[in-house]
Amino acid sequence: MTDLAIIFSTLVAPILAIWASEWRQHRRQKQDNKEWVFRTLMTTRSSRLDTNHINALNHIVFAFANNKDVLDSWSFYFNHLNTVQGSTKDSQDRWLETANDRFLTLMEDMAKELKIPFSKTNIEQPSYYPMHYELNHQEQLELRKLQLELLRNERSININATISSPPNS
Repeated sequence: MTDLAIIFSTLVAPILAIWASEWRQHRRQKQDNKEWVFRTLMTTRSSRLDTNHINALNHIVFAFANNKDVLDSWSFYFNHLNTVQGSTKDSQDRWLETANDRFLTLMEDMAKELKIPFSKTNIEQPSYYPMHYELNHQEQLELRKLQLELLRNERSININATISSPPNS
């Protein structure tokens, strides 16, 4: 009987060790994915049109698939993002206020899941985003708009030609 137990443990122990290692690695990967989403959203919260921010938002359904609170908050926020902002400044301000509140709720729920001591107040603080970035972004949008107007033949280019005489030798 003891010989059989020794043979069994010799064969089964390595298999169980590999299984436990794989289980821990899978669990660590899931945690890393959740942390990546949260960290990315926190660092890009001042620039919500950033590609990394959008990618992290789209990854929530995979990373937090087993957390109903996070998925509900994400769904609520996602549905709002897909509504029309309105054409007046007042309606756009209301839309933005609602979007911010739903984003904060989403982030707070993710922080709870990750056991990170963040409150809405912590999350609400803007991340570092130099004004130059915003200016650069606005200029790029203007340039794209002007280029499209040129390509669509909706705008012309004014050219002032001047003739200068060669310098006297």
